[in-house]
Amino acid sequence: MYLSARGEYGIMAVLDLALAKGSSPVQAKGIADRQGIPLKFLEHILRALRHAGLIESSRGIHGGYRLAKPADQIRLGDVVQAVEGPIAITPPRSSLRAHNGNGHGAPHSSLIQDVWEEVKVSVVNTLNRTTLADLCRRVQDLEEQRTLMYHI
Repeated sequence: MYLSARGEYGIMAVLDLALAKGSSPVQAKGIADRQGIPLKFLEHILRALRHAGLIESSRGIHGGYRLAKPADQIRLGDVVQAVEGPIAITPPRSSLRAHNGNGHGAPHSSLIQDVWEEVKVSVVNTLNRTTLADLCRRVQDLEEQRTLMYHI
């Protein structure tokens, strides 16, 4: 599976919001600066996430974005689908060749297609069982490890 920059940036943006813990709204420029996302590109991603009901926005000088649901209710699969559309696995070009040139099917193409379908199911299952809260815990674990390493 190929996760585009749009999907990866979408996950990074909602993770940034989740780590803010819903205090005050987070401005898009702050997310862009912290995550290294071009601001104009991020604005399109935030619009898609808002349209999907995953985040909400408020206008004004103290406006910005926040999660529309608790982090444990937002799955990575929801985020990827919101910004990229349905999750699809694109098999390599070699496995797309259904015929070997003489009108007969390639002898192993259906087996290879079956494997790609298993890969897709595995990826979708992982994205759908991983929540933003799970990622927040991973971030906290990494920060604790860094703190421990600093003190050693």
